[in-house]
Amino acid sequence: MEILSVIASVIIAVVFMFASYFVYRNYFYSIIFPLNAATRLFFVAVLFGSGVTLVNYHEAGLLFMTHFVEKNKVVTGIGIYSIGLAVCFAFNVLMFRITLLVHKISHFENEKAELAKGNFLIAGIHTITFLVLIFILSSPLIQLILTLIQ
Repeated sequence: MEILSVIASVIIAVVFMFASYFVYRNYFYSIIFPLNAATRLFFVAVLFGSGVTLVNYHEAGLLFMTHFVEKNKVVTGIGIYSIGLAVCFAFNVLMFRITLLVHKISHFENEKAELAKGNFLIAGIHTITFLVLIFILSSPLIQLILTLIQ
C-alpha cells in the first residue's frame, strides 16, 4: 500500500504542477517572451505558491483516500481526493487573480508594461502579496475542505 501511495503522490504532484505551469504560463508569456528576470521572479513565486497549497492539502487528502480505500470504497476515496485537488487548484488561480486585482486598484502604473520593462519592484510586490495570501489562506481552505468531507 505504501508503494502505491508513493506512486500516486508522484503522479499527483507532477500533474498538479504541470497544470499550474500551463495555466500561469499563458499570462506571463502574454506580457513578454522570452521572460525577463522580473517576470521570472513572479512566475516562480506563483508556482511555489501552488506547490505550498498542494503540500498543505496532500497529507490530509491522502489520509482520507486511504481511509476510503481500506473500506473498499476506492472510487469514493479517489473522487473526494480529486475534488479537493480541484478546489486547491481553483484557489491558487483565484489568489493569483486577486493579487492582480489588488495591484491594479492600488497602483497607477500599467502592471504588464512595468513587468515587461523588468520592474523588480512591481514583480516583488506581486510576489510577496501572492505568497502572503497563499500562506495565510491555504490552511483555512484545507480545513474547510476536510470539514466538508467529514
